[in-house]
Amino acid sequence: MSMEQYYRKVQDKVMVQRDVINALLKDPRIIGDYYEAIVRDAVREAVSASFAVGRGVVLAGDGCASRECDIIIYNTVEYGPLFSSGDIVVVSPESVRCVIQVKGTVNQDNLGDAIQSLISVDRLRSGIWKFIVGFKTNVEYQSLVESCAQSKSVNGVFVFSSSYKQENEDISLQMQKLVGVLKSITSPKIYQTNDAGKYLTLEVSGRDSFQGVPFPE
Repeated sequence: MSMEQYYRKVQDKVMVQRDVINALLKDPRIIGDYYEAIVRDAVREAVSASFAVGRGVVLAGDGCASRECDIIIYNTVEYGPLFSSGDIVVVSPESVRCVIQVKGTVNQDNLGDAIQSLISVDRLRSGIWKFIVGFKTNVEYQSLVESCAQSKSVNGVFVFSSSYKQENEDISLQMQKLVGVLKSITSPKIYQTNDAGKYLTLEVSGRDSFQGVPFPE
C-alpha cells in the first residue's frame, strides 16, 4: 500500500465516522462535539509521543486567555498542563505546539469565528501553529485559503470534501497534507525551533520544509 493510499483510507475512515454520527444524532451541538472527537483521535495518531492532545484554553502568566480551542497539541516533555481533567486542559502558551479549530461544514460565517479563535491564541504567542479543519465546505477552497491568509494568523486550512465538483480530487488529498504537516511540526528534532511562519501552509515539501501562501504585507 502506498502512503497516498494509506492517507486516503484514513480520510475515508474519518468521513464514515462522520456519516454514522449524522445518521444517529440530530442535535447540531452534540454532532459538533463528536466531529471534534473524530478529528482529535486522528490527530493523536499523527503526532509524536512528545506531545499530548486535548481540548481547552491557553492561559498566559498575566491571566490573559484564549477562546476555547477544539484541539490543543502541547509539549509533555518539558511542560505539564496547568489543569487537566479527561480531555479538558488549561495549558501555558509556551507548551503549545498547535491549535486546531474543527467545523463540520466550513462556510463564510463560521470561518470568521474559527479565525477569531485562532487570533486569540496568536496574541498569546505567535509561534504556535494554528489550523482549521472541516469535514466539508460549500465555499470555493481558494477563497478559504485567501481568507485565512488575510487573517495573518491561520497557518493551515484542511477540508475533506467540497460541493465544488472541480475541487473534489484536490480536496481528497487534504488528509495527507494535514498528517504530513502534523508529523513534521511535532518531530522531536524540530519541535523546539521550528515555529509557525507568516504563511498559510498547504503541504510539507521535503524534509521539515513547508510550502504555502505568504500572509499579505
